[in-house]
Amino acid sequence: MDESVKIKHILNMPDIREDWFRWYGITERRKESLLENSSHPNSFFNPNSESTLTLFMLGNLCRWDQRIPELGPPRNERSDWNRKFFERLTGDSKKDYISDRKDGRSKDQDIVEILGLDRRALEKHVLLFEVEMYNDAVHLGSEKSKHDISFLDIEGANGWVRYDAVMIFPENERFMFFESKLESDLSYSSKDHSYLDQMMRGLETAHLLTEKEDSPYTGWDFDYVLLCPELLDSYGLTRYNRKVDSIGRCLVEYNDLLNERPRDEINQNCYPDDFGSFVKRASERINRIYWKDLASAITNRKDDFFSDYFRRLEKVGIMDDDIKNIRRKFRLAGIRV
Repeated sequence: MDESVKIKHILNMPDIREDWFRWYGITERRKESLLENSSHPNSFFNPNSESTLTLFMLGNLCRWDQRIPELGPPRNERSDWNRKFFERLTGDSKKDYISDRKDGRSKDQDIVEILGLDRRALEKHVLLFEVEMYNDAVHLGSEKSKHDISFLDIEGANGWVRYDAVMIFPENERFMFFESKLESDLSYSSKDHSYLDQMMRGLETAHLLTEKEDSPYTGWDFDYVLLCPELLDSYGLTRYNRKVDSIGRCLVEYNDLLNERPRDEINQNCYPDDFGSFVKRASERINRIYWKDLASAITNRKDDFFSDYFRRLEKVGIMDDDIKNIRRKFRLAGIRV
């Protein structure tokens, strides 16, 4: 079976174009890894792959309907981010982008209801996967904004924060950042910085990106969404359970941890002056969603969505072991299939 056709079936895409992955911010290398064997961390056939579950669930929730008129894909043929794409989503250029999308439908109403957000016109969105926040394209070449993604003065921090997915709502000047978990838990460290956990880094970067005057997104708002299985969370078996349930206390502890860091690492432009604002905003913008809730939103539109999906996988000749692994992935997420 042709590679693109196989990907179309496993991701449940109604149609597929050769460069589909670039329109969702996915590198060509990552796209190719979808069809690796089940031991590969980014294979769709790996039952523990959070990245591929995120790709499937959010892509299908949004009906794989990515419309970016005349912008070109967010990633170019070299798999680099397209700076012109991000420029078009901000400032005066944003008006042109919005006017190009008069046909926008309320296809995101499901995610809006799940998150309990207000009823503003959130249908004109862009969905991107695996967005790292230390690059020139996202920050439109602003070195100050690029470096001010942490309360620490960090250099060369390509691995500082990479969100599993980001929804961008330019009309409403809002980001929705997604962190996905399946059987894994929050990491405690990043490159060159120990004891600075994953959720706090994700929250501080979202805050500073939308708060700092040097950022092209100053004045924007954000939501931070944790996607996880209900079983692990409801029994308190994870660190992220404690973080979300006691976010106020954890933010205070994060402040204490930052104070323990060597003083020459502290970025005085960000910390501690802006930390009070960070605590208030982050506490109000963190959301926890179970995978099964996303599945319910999808099946509300089509009752037999998953049964029909697996019937088609069998019909087109996807290997039995691969289908079993896909089923296991959904079941680990708490989705009945």
